[in-house]
Amino acid sequence: MKRVYRFEGIDCACCAQKLEDKIAGVEGVISASVNFITQKLSFEAENIKEVEERVLELIKKEEPDCELRRA
Repeated sequence: MKRVYRFEGIDCACCAQKLEDKIAGVEGVISASVNFITQKLSFEAENIKEVEERVLELIKKEEPDCELRRA
């Protein structure tokens, strides 16, 4: 299953790439994409609810000033 979020407040493409790499490393994530230009985050996982919680916690830790809204 796939989740897509609007990602507001990410400052640079380098930060987006680092965050994408960290999300991709979360156990259970099949694929992840953080697009700096469109300000969108998408990731795919089989057990989406469990993985989604871990991904959202990671984002709050790594980019506390960013806001996510489910698209």
